[in-house]
Amino acid sequence: MTDGAGAPREVLDALRAHVDELTEAVRQLPAERLEADAEAGEAEGGWTARQVLAHLADFELVAAVRVRMMLSLDHPTLPAYGQEEFTDRFAALETPAEALERLTVTRRATLRVLEAATPADWDREGTHPQRGVEPLRRTAEMLSRHDATHLAQLRRAAGT
Repeated sequence: MTDGAGAPREVLDALRAHVDELTEAVRQLPAERLEADAEAGEAEGGWTARQVLAHLADFELVAAVRVRMMLSLDHPTLPAYGQEEFTDRFAALETPAEALERLTVTRRATLRVLEAATPADWDREGTHPQRGVEPLRRTAEMLSRHDATHLAQLRRAAGT
């Protein structure tokens, strides 16, 4: 992969590390904090830590589809999804441990796909309905930033 700020290797390393960091943050999260607001007044839609984990797992699934579409289709329209609607409908269907497992399995698969990408692949583009045209590189960077944002919420919820 290439070198430099925001380069694929750095993004891949961050995506890999975030899974381990999320696992540790969840391990440190007392059970009673799973159902409390991840950050009173600041959490996305007032989500609980449990809902944040479900959201992360759902977002990972959508990102995995976007990545695969950009690598296999010419200029695909990337799927959008309603994060509030997904969280409201699906978060209660799995335990936090199951959400974390789903996130981890999907992330590992996405990392394998991204690690196999060529330098030219990182410039392949798709069109997101709200954000417009974006290259694979930006999608991966956004996934990493998204992880970091919610990881910080979970750490604060855990008091770490």
